[in-house]
Amino acid sequence: MVQDDEDMDFGKLFEASSQLPSNKPFLPGERIKGKVVSITADTVFIDYGAKSEGWADLEEFLDEKGEVGIKPESEVELTFLGYGPSGAQLGSCLRKVSGGSGEELLRKAFESGIPIEGTITGINKGGLQVSFSGTLAFCPFSQIDLGYCERPEALIGTTQKFKVIQFEEDEKNIVVSRRAELKANQEAMAAKTRERLAVGEVFQGRVTRLTDFGAFVDLGAIEGLIHISEISRSPVKDPADHLEIGQDVAVQILRLESDEKGMERISLSIKALEPDPWETGLGFAEGDTITGTVRNLATYGAFVEVAPGVEGLVHISEISHKHIQHPKEKLQKGQEITVKVLEINVEQRRISLSIKEVPTIAEPDPFSQETIRTGNVIRRRVRSDPTVSPSEMDNENQAYETAQSITPSAIQETFSPLLPKVGLIVKGIVCSIKPYGFFIDLPELGSKQRGLLHISQLAVSEKSQPQKGLKEGDEISTEIIRIDEQGRISLSQKSVLQNQDQAEYNQYRDRIKETGKLGTMADLFKTKKKGASL
Repeated sequence: MVQDDEDMDFGKLFEASSQLPSNKPFLPGERIKGKVVSITADTVFIDYGAKSEGWADLEEFLDEKGEVGIKPESEVELTFLGYGPSGAQLGSCLRKVSGGSGEELLRKAFESGIPIEGTITGINKGGLQVSFSGTLAFCPFSQIDLGYCERPEALIGTTQKFKVIQFEEDEKNIVVSRRAELKANQEAMAAKTRERLAVGEVFQGRVTRLTDFGAFVDLGAIEGLIHISEISRSPVKDPADHLEIGQDVAVQILRLESDEKGMERISLSIKALEPDPWETGLGFAEGDTITGTVRNLATYGAFVEVAPGVEGLVHISEISHKHIQHPKEKLQKGQEITVKVLEINVEQRRISLSIKEVPTIAEPDPFSQETIRTGNVIRRRVRSDPTVSPSEMDNENQAYETAQSITPSAIQETFSPLLPKVGLIVKGIVCSIKPYGFFIDLPELGSKQRGLLHISQLAVSEKSQPQKGLKEGDEISTEIIRIDEQGRISLSQKSVLQNQDQAEYNQYRDRIKETGKLGTMADLFKTKKKGASL
């Protein structure tokens, strides 16, 4: 407190208010904005636009750690308390003044509506006993906090701010409320927060509650919700795994809405403030071998998280060298796996991955260690037991040497990639649908090979409505019918069916020649039905 005021009571300060010059007459309780001029060991001097400077106690500006939260030129907003010889006294509440009585202090606080500081000295029936410079007042339990106060005894001995809500002379029926002061502060803080509320604005908030669907954050007397999907770019099962009550977090406002009752609803996001790997760099390139976590399994493949919030697809044909019906036969959610990056499409934000092309985890060659390929025919030589003599080994090799036609996918499992040529039947994956046809990825020919299946080359059953017949991610067998000078590949689904029909007819004709029996038409259709699927 300034030395000149030590011998002047609070009442005299108020009486002197009307006698001092000022550009504008202020009344006790008015809010005043000003700029810090200087700071001493216990006082802060403030320019608030009058002929003389105002002052406030330094403790008005101490934070929770006891550190001064202002500096010269800082803008502040305080309550006008009254005039004195040293100028206008500013602050947040009335405090003890030397020579002044507590009753007078309480009376002025009641008349002006200015908060007053008092010390809680005990508990009596129905509430707390509070001392104001020796004058006692009563604070009911219902007026202690904004909500129910479970341990009011914990406040004994502490100094708090109160509003005087009832005052009678001679220290009778003086009632104060801590709740009213807390509510006023909350409303003032909420008003400041609302001034900043805007979509895209970033706030520093504090987590107040956790639920199954997200976390509530205090932005400054106003709460917003971070939905579970906005906590992190990585999948979140339980908000408690990432956040805790009382934690300070930076959030961005996504939406500002009102419900049917007119209550404000503020949607927040932590994820929006995290860097986007697609913009800052994924950290890997096509051809790299990386690790990831299986996040989801579908009939056509597995989705693997390879960076925070970034998932790639391992098509079912890229999971195993052996044919599988569903990815769950080899993988499970949450499993960490190693994959090879086949393709990165930044524009569509898609990544194609492969498990079977990773050398360190590839499954053994389903054939013998010595394999020879000629077109679509594979010849394999089985190695014998090393204890067998060379002559016996030759006999055994000759006995087991076979020529076997196999499917294109089996060739790709053993030899990758195949050499594109007209007449080759290959399996592919629908990657893009256009009005004139389908672009098909051809992994059997290499990780970046792609062909066009024109609408005119679709199977008859799908020609009328091709967009409904095939969809992205479908696997399909096609035949290469043309390769132009630029290496572009044209495909046909129709010719595959035609070739299959011809092969079935040839088998039927050969069987008639061998047996001399014509058979029935039902036999032919039965044979055809067996191999009809692509």
